[in-house]
Amino acid sequence: MEDKKYLILRKFFFWLFFLGFIVFSPLVLFYSLGYRFDVHSKKFQKTGAIFIRTSPQQVNVFLDGNKMSESTPYAIRQLLPGKYTVSLEREGFYPYNIPVEVRSSYVYDIDIVLLTKVASIENINLDFDIYKFFVVRRLFNKKIIIFTDNGIYTLDEKLENPQKIAVLTIDAATINTIEGLEEDKNQLIFWNKRNIWRAEIPQQLRPEVDNTAVLIYSSRQPIKNVFVAMKGRYLIIHEGMKIIALDIANYSAFFPVLDLKSPSARIFYDSESEALFAKDSILTSSDKLSLFKISLMEYIHEKK
Repeated sequence: MEDKKYLILRKFFFWLFFLGFIVFSPLVLFYSLGYRFDVHSKKFQKTGAIFIRTSPQQVNVFLDGNKMSESTPYAIRQLLPGKYTVSLEREGFYPYNIPVEVRSSYVYDIDIVLLTKVASIENINLDFDIYKFFVVRRLFNKKIIIFTDNGIYTLDEKLENPQKIAVLTIDAATINTIEGLEEDKNQLIFWNKRNIWRAEIPQQLRPEVDNTAVLIYSSRQPIKNVFVAMKGRYLIIHEGMKIIALDIANYSAFFPVLDLKSPSARIFYDSESEALFAKDSILTSSDKLSLFKISLMEYIHEKK
């Protein structure tokens, strides 16, 4: 009797495990292949993943508000296709949220640079009213040119070591219209829509200087751009529909370089090759814009 019960139990467990194997083996196989059951669509779907890199690292990761177990760099795997929100948080940085749409068999790559929260503000220690400023980049550092009610000053990037460059005789309203600035060797060129000024930079800067910025050119057409060219001797000026060259040493000497056709024309001067690049339609029979290059020194010698 006991042997019979034992045989019945053996058959029962055999068929139980067999049926369990039949039922769960596909599930295990699906799971190992990256499939998950989606309760919304009521079917198995291939999952995707999100890989997150940040600068700095060790940033906390949240997926739809739920904190993940590890910080960045971090991979969130086995995600059903759909829309998610990834949130990145670290003390001292602004939180960052990004919407992500996960697709089957696809790894969504996130590479984020977090922005540091402003911790302190540095102030220039000058009792002047500052109207305008420009950052001038050099090979290994940068400096700041400021236009004040007491003249033009230069500062280092730490807002220290103020040195006066020139006296200004321009009113504040005009100074605020200045659009561009070029520094070349011992001179400073700056301009607005109608005028160009030049200030010599003294070889030895002192707290007080008597050097005054002077007006060197006035235009009836809007000035679009200005470049210091030909080893600091000329200015290349894009005004209205033409390009002119102005001799910095003799402000009354200027001559046309090119007449442009398109109001959308733009120019760029490369000081290393002494070449002028322009976007215009002067070499085409239609209004289609093209890019062309002029070797400026050769072109000017030909014009003369």
